[in-house]
Amino acid sequence: MTPKKVTERRASSGFLVPFIREGEKVKGTVLKKISNGVLVNCANSIFTGIILSKEVKELEKSGYDLAPGREIELEIVNPNIRHEDGYYIVSITKLLQFDVWKAILRKFEDDEIITVIPTEANLGGLLVDMHGIKGFVPLSQLAPIHYPRVEDGDQEAIFEKLLDLIGQELRVRIINIDEEEKRIILSEREALKEERESVLKELEVGKIFDGVVSGISSYGLFVTIGGTVEGLVHISEITYGHVNNIDNLGTIGDKIKVKVIGLENGKISLSSKKLKDDPWTELPKHHKVGDILEGEVVRYVPYGVFIRVFQDINGLIHLSELSHKSTQNPNEVVKLGQIVKAKIILLDPKNRKIGLSMKGVNEPTGDYTAEKPVIKKVAAPSKKGLEDIVKKLAEEKTEEKAVEKKETEKSVEKAVEKKETAKPVKKTTKKATKAE
Repeated sequence: MTPKKVTERRASSGFLVPFIREGEKVKGTVLKKISNGVLVNCANSIFTGIILSKEVKELEKSGYDLAPGREIELEIVNPNIRHEDGYYIVSITKLLQFDVWKAILRKFEDDEIITVIPTEANLGGLLVDMHGIKGFVPLSQLAPIHYPRVEDGDQEAIFEKLLDLIGQELRVRIINIDEEEKRIILSEREALKEERESVLKELEVGKIFDGVVSGISSYGLFVTIGGTVEGLVHISEITYGHVNNIDNLGTIGDKIKVKVIGLENGKISLSSKKLKDDPWTELPKHHKVGDILEGEVVRYVPYGVFIRVFQDINGLIHLSELSHKSTQNPNEVVKLGQIVKAKIILLDPKNRKIGLSMKGVNEPTGDYTAEKPVIKKVAAPSKKGLEDIVKKLAEEKTEEKAVEKKETEKSVEKAVEKKETAKPVKKTTKKATKAE
């Protein structure tokens, strides 16, 4: 039975029958979902249509209800192309686009907030598909909590953060429309403008707010107040102690209490450490020079190591105070994370310095032994003994002089004797006789 015969037969019965032709609108009731689509009873049972599975997936992704029994309006796709089971192919999307576009124009005029779900991402932002109508949320229009803050502009890292937002609901306002291309630009920031203005009115230096960590960088934590206004907790304002790894002090989404310490040229400076007691004022109340503390080795420096000794305070153990044995490498003596005992040898809260020594606590270990001088004990002599010693020394001295005098006299006698025995030699010349 051809569509034409069906139409004619139904028409002769007095019923109004829609033409089965491309683009014709018909009403239908959802029958059931099958493996390759959804079947719909169309035009009061004139024919059964099918919404193809690809369109069904898109509709379900956008939250469209295709439960059995629901009445919907459809459009007939080319009737010359049938489904493999002989069903006419019908579609909802084109009609939805028309309705959606009308709704978009109305919401744009009324400055209303809408909820969208990103389906794709690129380096410029997030893409939204509303039943075939394309929307775009640029990076600059994302809320602070969603902005992909990445140091050095690492594009791969930015893209990874954007991918995490796919499938999440975003509350946005429409800020621009291209009617010809049926495209819209969306802004999450604009959807928060009322809340932002309200928070900005409340901001004052010295006030304390509950916030959420919305970004982490090498120089501090970005914290969003009221979900709309973002400020920076500089690394020096996070804690009183040295920060080795800022990632250990917070993650995105963490709740944090902050104090406003600066408002200048639109920049908001925050502090979390100013909500804590300064440990440098507490340390002298609990410890003094000579006390032995226990702490974790947290950092190597060329001249020694720092250990965490009191709340956020790190104390220095100089290389010369690490061990009785000389060392230029602190790693040879202690390891990061090791718990050690050390004695306070310097405590200067005013200049925020504390010096420590392990030599004052730990005895030398290993193959090192300190050389100690050998000291001989001699009994102290009595008074009489001293007199005998002096007398003996004097006698020895007199005796030495006498011997020396005698030897001198002998030397002189020998010299005189030698002079007397020596006779002068008379030179003679033998004259030659003349031969007779």
